[in-house]
Amino acid sequence: MKKYFFVNPDSIIPFWSGYLVCLLIFFCGCCINIDGCSDMAKYERTEHLSAPLAAGSTLAVETNVGSITITGADVTVCDITAVICVKAPTAEKAKQLAEEVKIKLEPSADKLNIKVKKPAALKQRHLKVDFDITAPKQLNLNCTVDVGSIDVSDISGTIKADADVGKITCEEISGDVDLKTDVGKVTVVYSKTAPAACNANISTDVGKIDFTGPPNLSAQLNASTDVGSIKTDLPITLTGEISKKRLKGTIGKGEGKLHFKTDVGSIKIR
Repeated sequence: MKKYFFVNPDSIIPFWSGYLVCLLIFFCGCCINIDGCSDMAKYERTEHLSAPLAAGSTLAVETNVGSITITGADVTVCDITAVICVKAPTAEKAKQLAEEVKIKLEPSADKLNIKVKKPAALKQRHLKVDFDITAPKQLNLNCTVDVGSIDVSDISGTIKADADVGKITCEEISGDVDLKTDVGKVTVVYSKTAPAACNANISTDVGKIDFTGPPNLSAQLNASTDVGSIKTDLPITLTGEISKKRLKGTIGKGEGKLHFKTDVGSIKIR
């Protein structure tokens, strides 16, 4: 059974156009400052760190500008590669500031925090830190990025991720998710061995939501969009009135809860 709900694209009002333009200017400005369209010098260095991390612990990672990539594996140690990129008026200054950037590991009994400590003289828009992390599969994650991306794969614990501008992708997962981005697409793909009942709270102001649940998905669904469309490949028992902007109903036995919301963008449920 398929249910399709469409919103006329012509209904996008000038307010949204202006909003999108402002966001584009902001995003492009950050990219230009970081990636080399200005006349500033750039210096890049790579740092490798590791820390033991038990299954069931929480891994929290923060970066202002950059990317966070986390891959689950059958390991007991968290291996971290951080690529630090700094821009400054001269090559010497860029190198000096890059060497002063520190990646801090703050372990506790059941949590590992990974943070970026920058020198006071370094402006945030001139610093980019990309994390590539291999960690135990049985982890809970809490990831935050201002401008960049978050990519998670093969994690069985709960995942919380927040991005101001950037996409969030979670693949081959099996736990609950709480994902939010102001501007960017959110993609979630559950593992074929994941439990049928799952809880997912996904929201974006401007961006698509693409959700692929586990086999025999069992959940209560509440999906809404202000400007966009909602499509599902799954049979749903509808509840309440049918609306072009909202889809509510039960999938399977309705054991979990799915809440999807985007202001401007489409929602796809598979």
